[in-house]
Amino acid sequence: MQFKRHVPIAAILLIVLAGQAFSPSGIDANAKGKKAKKAAKKETPYPPEFNEAVKLVVYEKKYKDAFDIFDRLDRNGYCRDKTHYYMALCKHNMNQTQEAAQHYQVVYSYSKDPQLKYLAAVGYGQVAKYAANRTYAGQGNLFARMSTGASNAGGPWGGGGGGGGGGG
Repeated sequence: MQFKRHVPIAAILLIVLAGQAFSPSGIDANAKGKKAKKAAKKETPYPPEFNEAVKLVVYEKKYKDAFDIFDRLDRNGYCRDKTHYYMALCKHNMNQTQEAAQHYQVVYSYSKDPQLKYLAAVGYGQVAKYAANRTYAGQGNLFARMSTGASNAGGPWGGGGGGGGGGG
């Protein structure tokens, strides 16, 4: 009986020791933390035009103008989670669901900010639901059909062409 009682304790100790061997702890964890702090350089603050673009989105609802600013910032070294979130928000409000979904995915995949990840997930869910339910029940491009073809070169209201007059 004495032997059976020590086996589970020995097994637990073995599991704990094996777990510590694979996880950074003690001196190794502190050394890795210091290296990571030295390696991670501090991000430069956003330029003032970022805040102007945020105002365009939130208060003035000028999504195209704001997107152009965010896109320029993204290409010029400010490729960050907030930039992509606002780009997604602009595309979402401009009804460009595919591009909005892509930017929301970037934010959700790479951001370390839990609130921003949550907002990106909500935005992506809205865009995906809207895109899945979007249908077009119109009659097609009626004007394009009416104005094409040699017999209707002047258009339906153009009057154009020969055939008239004559008389004498």
